[in-house]
Amino acid sequence: MLNGHPGERCTALLSTVVLVSALFTSAASAQVSADRCVVPADIRDPILHEVSGELALQHVQMLAVNRIRPVEEYTGTFFETTYVSELAERYGLSDVRVDYYPSGEIWVPEEAELWMVEPELKKMSSLTMVPAALASGSASGDVEAEVVYVGYGRPEDYAGKDLTGKIALGNASVGRIFGPAVDRFGAAGVLGTGSAGTGGDYPGYTLDQIGWQSARRGGQGGGFGFVLSLRQFSELRDLLEAGVRVVMRAHVRTQYVPYRMNVVSSAIPGTDPEAGELIHVAHLFERIATPGANDNCTGVATILEIGRVLAELIEQGELEPPRRTIRFLWVPEISGSRAFMYANPELQDRLIAAMNYDMPGEDLELTDSYLRMKMTPDSRPSYLNDLIGSLLRFVDQTDIRTQTGNNAPFNYRMVPFISSSDHIVFLSAGIPAMQFNHWTDNFYHSSADRVEVSDPTEMKRVAFMGAAGFYYLANAGADEARELAWEVAANGEQWIAEVSRQSARLLSADASAIHERHKAAQNKVNGAFERARGSLRSVLDLSDAPAVNSLLERLTGTLEAVRDAQSAKLEAVYSEQCETLGVRPQRTTLTDAAQRYDRLVPRMLYRYYSEEYRAAAAKVSQHVPMDRRIRGLAGTEIAWSIDGERSIMDIYNLIRAEYGNVTTNSSEWKFAYVVTPDTPDIDLEAIAANILAMEQAGLVEISRR
Repeated sequence: MLNGHPGERCTALLSTVVLVSALFTSAASAQVSADRCVVPADIRDPILHEVSGELALQHVQMLAVNRIRPVEEYTGTFFETTYVSELAERYGLSDVRVDYYPSGEIWVPEEAELWMVEPELKKMSSLTMVPAALASGSASGDVEAEVVYVGYGRPEDYAGKDLTGKIALGNASVGRIFGPAVDRFGAAGVLGTGSAGTGGDYPGYTLDQIGWQSARRGGQGGGFGFVLSLRQFSELRDLLEAGVRVVMRAHVRTQYVPYRMNVVSSAIPGTDPEAGELIHVAHLFERIATPGANDNCTGVATILEIGRVLAELIEQGELEPPRRTIRFLWVPEISGSRAFMYANPELQDRLIAAMNYDMPGEDLELTDSYLRMKMTPDSRPSYLNDLIGSLLRFVDQTDIRTQTGNNAPFNYRMVPFISSSDHIVFLSAGIPAMQFNHWTDNFYHSSADRVEVSDPTEMKRVAFMGAAGFYYLANAGADEARELAWEVAANGEQWIAEVSRQSARLLSADASAIHERHKAAQNKVNGAFERARGSLRSVLDLSDAPAVNSLLERLTGTLEAVRDAQSAKLEAVYSEQCETLGVRPQRTTLTDAAQRYDRLVPRMLYRYYSEEYRAAAAKVSQHVPMDRRIRGLAGTEIAWSIDGERSIMDIYNLIRAEYGNVTTNSSEWKFAYVVTPDTPDIDLEAIAANILAMEQAGLVEISRR
């Protein structure tokens, strides 16, 4: 640690950074390509010339069809399964398989009609009109009953109203109205509105948009639900508010049948079986009765196009066969990826990276969205973020268009780890994984998610990045590892500086909080450094050649210098704030509890893709006190941070650095990383309670150091 005044330490450390950077300038010029993209032109150019957004859009047109499926399709092989597997064969992909995994029962809609009987006879809805209009989970029934308006479904909205045997109309989602109206007040069914693209309980983006809704989550009780468009809802509400009696007739026939997940997989085989594998994944099924074009037929089409392009270019000799195997996986969302990996647990050690394509082909203007690239979390630092970031910048600077697409300017951002999809299945097992995704989307999970709001230009851009990035990794060795190391180090320096800049906000605290906020701010800077260092070390998955290790050692030194310089800046701000408040700065020390947890080191007892892990993990929550539960992704990453070397205190510092006083999953901030004192911190005792619960459940063992 440097001695002296904080300002002097800051100046000295900044000088160190400049000096170290200067020392590396000549070496960097020899190591870093003059091209503006990590992936070289001899990989990029053939892929960019071959990839077709129009062909990808044709797949979306074939797959995004709402139709009444026969029951036999739910219990056997789906149309989409046959379509994708046959094309994978035709495109020359190897090891094309369809695996079936049992998955309990699934709700199947067969018939549904909704009629207005009074004050006039009018057909309002049916499966043959808009399949999404029947809320999933609806039970069979034939009902003719009066409609009663229950507003937003608050307790006062039900007061004094007799709903027995009647149909409740709500100015909210079917899911919000259904439970109280049917279960508590005896309604025969409900009519609601709402579309998730703009908020679950809000009207759709258009007057005729109908959102995906559920009438009874996970149950098979009575009652039905129909989702109305804003136009239909307004018509019924206006009639009721005018004192007109409204009577509706509903006919619904549904059933639950045994369900088998359909999982399609294929591969481009690598020439070196020991070199590892990569995998592209897209969910082929989400809401089976009403597939969405952008969510996620565009993802299915994009990786199908990636497979075609790579197989064809390899067959033509324009690209060499990859050293590492490149796999393709089409699944029911999350559950299908998990089933496939449990059936192939050896892939946990073979996969070096995974890429999830979830809503990757949106028309940016029609959907009001942008491409957001979800980075790996701090518990899974990886060069993958830097590789894809380089490709995003290349696409942003390159005129990539299609003849029939929107061709709007490219609009993208790298965002933190903010939500779950298939990539979480791989991250859980320690496999670096990212997600291509567009958000927000005015038509998300609704009847308006049709092919018209998909864009071949955006699918071409994403398919190019996915194909080029993973083909580059499939052949990466020592040279590529060194190239990526320089990219990682440069981005890591920027990230440490950005986290420091934002963490200074925490130091605008009063005297009662300034010392703890100072510890939190410094922890964030160290967490940013650990993320950068971990990303740097991840290139060893590609090559552990002596030259790579030597470079990593030198680049780690530059990161340490940047960390120390930024830490000194925060020290200067802290000292100044303490002087303003009339309090003395305090040395950072560990409390008794922190010292105790610093001696406890948890270790996982089972591999992630094992029945033992699944059984033990299912018991953890029952051992966590309610007031110690950590919800959301911060809670998820506790288990991911257990590596057999970190103590409970180390894990707390890691989670706190990433999530304490940080908001990421907020539309107000456009899903960016924002440090703010108004966001809650992470509690040490809560982290400890969750890890101790894992010990009680038999998932981990804890040793002392």
